[in-house]
Amino acid sequence: MADFRTAPLVPEQSEPAPRKSAGEENFPVASRLVPKHLRPHVMAFYGFVRLADDIADDPNLDPEVKIAQLDALERALVSGIGAQPWLAPALQLKASLAATGVSGLHARQMLQAFRRDAHCGRCKQWADLLLYCRYSANPVGRYLLELHGEPMAAAPAADALCSALQIINHLQDCRTDWVDLGRCYLPTAWFREAGGDPEQLVETAATPPVRAVIDRCLDEVDALLLRADTLPRQIADRGLRLETAVIIRLARSLARELRRRDPLAERIELKGLAKLGAVLRGVGDGIAARPKAHRRTGGAAGSRTSTFYWPLRFLPAAKRRAMFAVYAFCRQVDDIADEPGPLEAKRAALSDWRRRLDAVYGDEGDITDPLLRDLAEAVRHYALPRAEFDAIVDGMAMDLEGPIRAPSQEDLTLYCRRVAGAVGMLAVRVFGSPDDRHDRFAIALGEALQLTNILRDLTEDAALGRLYLPREALAQAGLLTDGTEVEPAAVLADPAVARVCESMAARADARFAEAQEALPRQDCRMLWPAVAMMLLYRRLLDRMTARGWSDLADRPTLTKREKVMTALRCAVGHPPRT
Repeated sequence: MADFRTAPLVPEQSEPAPRKSAGEENFPVASRLVPKHLRPHVMAFYGFVRLADDIADDPNLDPEVKIAQLDALERALVSGIGAQPWLAPALQLKASLAATGVSGLHARQMLQAFRRDAHCGRCKQWADLLLYCRYSANPVGRYLLELHGEPMAAAPAADALCSALQIINHLQDCRTDWVDLGRCYLPTAWFREAGGDPEQLVETAATPPVRAVIDRCLDEVDALLLRADTLPRQIADRGLRLETAVIIRLARSLARELRRRDPLAERIELKGLAKLGAVLRGVGDGIAARPKAHRRTGGAAGSRTSTFYWPLRFLPAAKRRAMFAVYAFCRQVDDIADEPGPLEAKRAALSDWRRRLDAVYGDEGDITDPLLRDLAEAVRHYALPRAEFDAIVDGMAMDLEGPIRAPSQEDLTLYCRRVAGAVGMLAVRVFGSPDDRHDRFAIALGEALQLTNILRDLTEDAALGRLYLPREALAQAGLLTDGTEVEPAAVLADPAVARVCESMAARADARFAEAQEALPRQDCRMLWPAVAMMLLYRRLLDRMTARGWSDLADRPTLTKREKVMTALRCAVGHPPRT
C-alpha cells in the first residue's frame, strides 16, 4: 500500500468531484432492503469510493495528479484531517468507520486499484484481471459483510460475486475505456489467441476476435456467478440476503444481454420489465435462501449477538465504555490480519497501531480519533498496562504471518495468551481488580474461552486456510506426519479429528476449572462479567462435547434469553450453576 505519509500535496487548483450518483449504478446501492440505520454508512463508503474512482477515470488529469489526489484521500481517511472541501467524503467515511467499528482496510485496498488505473494498466491474462478485481471490487462485499456482522466464511462467495459484477462493468464499458482512457481490462492475450488486437475495441461493432474475447469472459463470469449462488444462504441478515439475491439475478440477466447484444455498438443495460423481473425473482430467491443460524461477528450489527455483549451491557456506563473501547481495538487489529492484502501493507498497518498506542500512552495533546480517545480515557482511569495491548498486536501478527496451521502446543498456548489472555488481563482491571492478584484467573479464563472459540469455529477457520488444532495431537491421531502439508479441510474431513477435538475440549475444561479455582468466592461479585462469560462459554463447550465431533459444521449456540439471564444473575450475585 502506498506510503500516504510521504505522498505529494494535491495541486490547489484541482477540485475533484464525483460524476455519477448511486442511482446511476448498475446494481442497487443502500436500497430499502438494507437496514435503515446502516444505509448512511453504506452511502459513506460509496461516496468515498465513487470519488476515488472518478479521480482515476478523469481523462483531463495527468497520472501524477491523480496519484496525488488519491494519496490525499487516503491521508484524510487515516488521519481524519482534511481542510479542502473535496476531501469531505474521506472524513465522512472516517466518522462512519469509527461509529461502526468496521475496518478501514477495505476502502484503502480499493485505492490500490485506482492508483493502478491512474497509470492505465492493462490485464495480460485472466489471472491479472482477477487480481485487479481483488482490490477494485471484492473489498465492497467484505465491507458489507462486516458492516452487517456476517461471518467472513461468506467472503469467498462474496468475492466471486463482486468480481463478476466488476467484469460485467468492464464488458459494458470496454469501448469507452479504450477510446477515452486507453485502458483494456479484458485479457490482452485472449485477443491474440483469437487472431485480433485490443485496438479493435475502437470499432463501433465487435469484430469476430473481439466477440470471441467477450464471450470467453462471459463464460468465466458465469462460473463466478455459480460460485456466488451460495452467498444468500450464508447471510443471516434478511435485508442483505435479499439484496444479494437480487444482485445475482441482475448480474445473470446482464450477462445474458451481453451475449445477445454488442457492447461496442450500444450501452447494454437492463430496463423496464426486464429489470423488474430480475428484481422480483431475486427477492423470491432471497426469501427461499434461509441460512441456518450461525455466529455473527463484528460490525455494527454483529456486536449485539456476541456472547460478550450482554455481560458488558449491564456494566456501569464508564466501565462499559472502556470495555467497548478495548473490544473495538481488538476488532481493528484483528481485521488487519483477517482481510486480504499485501503482507507488507498489513505489517505496516499493525505498526501504525503500535504508534497509535504511543499516542494513547503519551502526552501528545488532543486525540481526534474517537476510538483512541475512549481508549486513552480507559487507560488513564483503570491503569491498563501497555504490555497487554502490545501482546494483542503480537498475537494478530502471528495470524498475519500465517495462516496458522497445526501450531505446536507451545505456540498455541502463546497465541491464546496474546489474543485472549491479554484481553482478560485488561478486563479484570476495568471490572474492578486494581492489582495482579487476579492475573492467574484472567490468563486461565482467556485460554479457556479461546480454545472454546477454536473448537466452535473450526469450519469457518478452515475456509480461511487456518487450523488451530495442535500439531502434537494431530500427529498422535495419525493426521500429520513429518514433511506433509497441512490441509485444514482434509484434516476436518477425517473421522480421526474427533480424537483431537476431544483432547482440546478436555484442555479447555481444565482451564475453566483452573480459572474457577483461581477466583476467590468473595471476588466473584466484583468480577461478575468475567464470571458470566466463563459460565456461558463453559455451557457452549458442554454442548459441543455432548453433540460429539462428527459434524463440525453444526455449531451450538446460546439463546438471547440464556445470555441475558446469566448476565443478570451474575450481576446481582447469584450466578447459575455450571
